[in-house]
Amino acid sequence: MVRDAMQTRVRAAGILLAIASVAAAVVAERLQPIESLARVRVIVTTKAASTSITAAGATIASYIATVDSGPASATVSRTGRALQLTRNVAGQTAEARFDVVLADVSPGTPITWSLAADSSAETQIAVYSLADLTRPALVDRFSATTSAQVPAQFTTDAAFVARPPSIRMTPLLPRLVLAFYYPWYTAETWSDPQMADRPLRIYSTEAPPDVNAQAVMARAAGIDAWVVSWQGLEAGSGFNDRRMRIALDAARAAGMRACVYTETYVANPTNDASRGIDPRTLFEWLADIVDLYGSHPAYLRVGGRPVIFTYAASLLPQADWAEVMARLRTSGRDPLIIGDFVRSTLLEPFDGEYQYSNVFSSGDALADVVRAESLRVRTFNLLREGDRRRVWVASVTPGFDDSHLVDRRTPRIIDRSNGAVYDDQWSKAVDTGADWVVVTSWNEWWENTEIEPGRRYGRAYLERTKFWADAFKSTSGAIPAIR
Repeated sequence: MVRDAMQTRVRAAGILLAIASVAAAVVAERLQPIESLARVRVIVTTKAASTSITAAGATIASYIATVDSGPASATVSRTGRALQLTRNVAGQTAEARFDVVLADVSPGTPITWSLAADSSAETQIAVYSLADLTRPALVDRFSATTSAQVPAQFTTDAAFVARPPSIRMTPLLPRLVLAFYYPWYTAETWSDPQMADRPLRIYSTEAPPDVNAQAVMARAAGIDAWVVSWQGLEAGSGFNDRRMRIALDAARAAGMRACVYTETYVANPTNDASRGIDPRTLFEWLADIVDLYGSHPAYLRVGGRPVIFTYAASLLPQADWAEVMARLRTSGRDPLIIGDFVRSTLLEPFDGEYQYSNVFSSGDALADVVRAESLRVRTFNLLREGDRRRVWVASVTPGFDDSHLVDRRTPRIIDRSNGAVYDDQWSKAVDTGADWVVVTSWNEWWENTEIEPGRRYGRAYLERTKFWADAFKSTSGAIPAIR
């Protein structure tokens, strides 16, 4: 036992040394990333079956697209860094309109448009400034006969599209740090051989004193709110309701907040993942969450709207989500719903986006996906007059290991590397302008993503979280009370 404690202290010391080395290299006062923005309309007219337009000298941050004319089969892309018109009938004329927010626009750097088509066909491109959404101003018009093998390039003077009135992202303050919280545990849980580690102090999420102690630790580590896993009122003889109330009361006592995240993949009358998602059940879940918890003093609200995270949102089609949300609004309920998806048209009906974890990406790949989604979510409202600002929630995860779980056919392991993985995740979240950060997780011990104190890592990840949470929040000053 003494030897185990000594090994824990040695491991923790190694991680804390890594903390110190990174701290010396990080400036605590990070500035809000400033992306120079411009809004343009690109109209493409072609007889090719498919065309693709990319930009250099600027970044395609977000866009909305429509087919204005052409065969019924013609369609347009909705996400990504390329504007695509596809499924046209070759030889017939199709026209598509792309309203685009460009980032990284510099008046001294030309914007280069690259046009490729699947076959040799004449294509015209018209570029308009949309500095004023109500008054498009023609900037350039190009025409070329091109193919995939012989793309064409055209340039636009950035000064012509970045004209007044300038457009800006709306800051979303205060910055919040959240953490996924799992109310699954009883004192007996910790004897399960599938557990790769154990907490320093065995606890039960049914015991208010235990959860109160967890909330105090979380708040001290810079966590503003727990995002609590929830599977409906009927699951597990009603444990979701009991334990959600315990978590809310503990959060209130600790001076933090809590909100629900739905385990959407089991939203059906029998909580059976193999049965798929039932929209009626999902509506009932969301209505129950608003009615039962939304007015609790510790429930996380923004502008008076209770916040709900939805896991695996992309498992339900957009039309079903739109119907569920319309029913909620009609019923007088107006939660702020943040969905788990990536590069998805679901951003349209949702109020925000997150990905449960990006721990399987690192380096440039992680930076690319995080910045792309950050830009898209934070600029999407600029494409329509009066649209609501969406919330971008970046996830950070210290590592992953599900190799002890007997139901995982192909185990996945991401070693924590003495905190380097966590640092990389946090650094990308802060540098790419996250509105909020969610830690995956406070206590998902089954997959070894937990940051709460344990035998294997000691308290090292609480210290690491505190360091990064302070740096993140310093970009917006003190965190006021959230209502």
